[in-house]
Amino acid sequence: MPFCARACPYCDFDFEVGRGPKLDERAGQWLAGLDREREARAAQLEGQSFDTLYIGGGTPSALSPDRLRALFMWLEQGLGVAPTQLRERTMELNPEHATPALLDVIAEIGIDRVSLGIQSRSAEGLRQLGRAHTPDQALASVAHSVARGLRTSADLIVGWPGHTPALLERELGELVDAGVEHLSIYGLTIEPDTPWPKLVRRGLRVLPSDELQADLLVLVERELLARGFVHYEVASYARPGAEAIHNGKYWSWADVVGLGPSAASVRHADGAVERRVNARGIETWLDGGAPAHERLERDHAAAEGLWLGLRRLTGLDVERLCRRFLVARAWVDARVARQVELGNLVWDQQGRVLRVGDGRWLWHDSIGVDLLG
Repeated sequence: MPFCARACPYCDFDFEVGRGPKLDERAGQWLAGLDREREARAAQLEGQSFDTLYIGGGTPSALSPDRLRALFMWLEQGLGVAPTQLRERTMELNPEHATPALLDVIAEIGIDRVSLGIQSRSAEGLRQLGRAHTPDQALASVAHSVARGLRTSADLIVGWPGHTPALLERELGELVDAGVEHLSIYGLTIEPDTPWPKLVRRGLRVLPSDELQADLLVLVERELLARGFVHYEVASYARPGAEAIHNGKYWSWADVVGLGPSAASVRHADGAVERRVNARGIETWLDGGAPAHERLERDHAAAEGLWLGLRRLTGLDVERLCRRFLVARAWVDARVARQVELGNLVWDQQGRVLRVGDGRWLWHDSIGVDLLG
């Protein structure tokens, strides 16, 4: 859902800024565009089964209740997906939108899990990150969601300039005490084509410190484990049983269908990975802009599968990886040998499971560079 009320200075996602009647008009065009994409991809979608739904953005919670109801009617009547029959139905929300009235609508149409873009509970953090909500709205959004029986996840960004361990401990404690069952934790990443570098040049921001981020990410793990959460994926923590089902598809090599501008679809076939990414920009997408296509053949697909599968800290089933990507066990052994020797990767269960070594999850990206090289 490619609409936001404002542009956050660190974000390079595909979105269009809009409010009020303009946003509602564009949302109607977006819904019509979804149906045109469905028609254009009818052959691919025919017979496709789904068991999870994820509505991301942009800011899906910026849609009006009527547009949300229309979206779910289209999912059922146009796409043939009955949301309440899916294992998990997640929608992203901004805290400033998460009012009792909107959450009642969300629960009514069949959403059972919300992902709240809290990012910070600090007024200074919210100012630096360009967020529209207040610290009080952040906690209120959790309380309203939990009160309606919705599974509640929150995103938190660590390492913005001035972020301190004491402040982060307080943020984590408040969110856990408010009832979140899942937390996604990200270090602040600055992309070159975002407003943040321009603000740095004007003296209005500074670049985040890698050392500070690493220290804070280690603190997150310590605090959340002490509070009964499981660190199940590099950036994800959950109460036991509250792990994200949809997100897990990306780490377990499942096929995924994405609809809308910049949405990605992934299909596995004959050991290869076929990826389709829709045109960026809602206007280009509405005008029928051609998607980008990429095909990774067996070795490259398997290397990417290793990297993705190792995001799960419990590790990956090597035999399943070999079956999925049609590679031999000897290929896996050779590919990971250097990282095993360094202690970054370890074998479990008599060599059946490969996982990131204890405490080495902070280096997942650099491990991935070696595996993909």
